[in-house]
Amino acid sequence: MKKTMLLITVFAILTNPLLSLQANQTNHASQAHDEIYTLASEYLKQKTDQKIFDATFELKKLSRTLILPRCQSPLTLKDRNPNSVSGRITLSVSCDQPTWRVFIPVVITGKLPVILSTKGISKQAVIKEEHVKRTLLSYKKVPKGRLIDINTAIGMRAVRAIPANQVLKIKDLSPPYWVFKNQQVNIITRIGGIEVRAIGVALKNGVEQEQVPIKNTSSQKTIKGIVIAPNTVLIP
Repeated sequence: MKKTMLLITVFAILTNPLLSLQANQTNHASQAHDEIYTLASEYLKQKTDQKIFDATFELKKLSRTLILPRCQSPLTLKDRNPNSVSGRITLSVSCDQPTWRVFIPVVITGKLPVILSTKGISKQAVIKEEHVKRTLLSYKKVPKGRLIDINTAIGMRAVRAIPANQVLKIKDLSPPYWVFKNQQVNIITRIGGIEVRAIGVALKNGVEQEQVPIKNTSSQKTIKGIVIAPNTVLIP
């Protein structure tokens, strides 16, 4: 009896012997499939809210011949793919009293936010506001490792040349330089509670917290400083 109730797209684990006895009884004594679909749909709405836009859900329907004893306890839903908000996932809905469980495959479609280049960006160029925009794309066109926050992109450097209309990925960007080779920098030295300032020239580009060589303009000595702010280094 149980084997005949297994479906290709929906699997039911039915461990209570009452199942076979309920098959010929009226629907008021069985669990309505619509209750299961409603529970799944409400969960999917919460799962995808603000994460995927224009979302649609395709739930594989339970067989009409599958009779589930009415649950005497609240139905329990579990997500076998909790981190996925698009594509194929599987939900399970189960009952503790009497014991049964069904698996429901779901296909989630919709659009995901991405950061798109509005024009070509040269290698090592600092990305400006006019270089990028936030838009929505079908989840099937969205690559892994994409950027979501436009503010993350602005001010960063392009690791490689980026063509127009390209989805920006995290690996495409590097932190911005705070000091630049052959440009003037402020040198700060702290001795006890005293702060001494001087002027120097950076001998290489440097990002935040990077140690770079600096030539002191007064002494002409080369020293090493840690980049602590734009055009500013601290001598440890």
